[in-house]
Amino acid sequence: MSYGLFLTHHALPGRRAELIAAWERHMPAAVTANDAHEAYVYTAIDDDPDALMVFQQYRSRADAAAFLTTEQYRAYLADSEHLLAGPPQVVGTTPLWSKNIGTNTAD
Repeated sequence: MSYGLFLTHHALPGRRAELIAAWERHMPAAVTANDAHEAYVYTAIDDDPDALMVFQQYRSRADAAAFLTTEQYRAYLADSEHLLAGPPQVVGTTPLWSKNIGTNTAD
C-alpha cells in the first residue's frame, strides 16, 4: 500500500528563495530518478512567506525511509539545513484516492 507524507518546512526569515534554490539543485533529479516516488508536489505556502509544503507519495513506508539514505538527499540536507528555522513538521498518511497523481484506488 502507498505511503504519503505531508511536510511543512519553515525557512529562516527572508530565506525561502534560497531554500527553494537548494531544493532545485538536488531534488527534482533525485525524485525523478526514484521509482518509489509515485507522486511529489512541492509548494510555497501563500500566507507565510517563509514556509513550504511538500506532499510525497511512495510505494511503501520502507521506500520513504530508504530515500532518506540516498546520496542526493544527503547532499540536499547539507545544502539546505542552515536555511531552516527548525526541523520540518511531518505527517504520515495512507493515500486513499487521488486524481492525476499517484495511484487511484477509487475504482
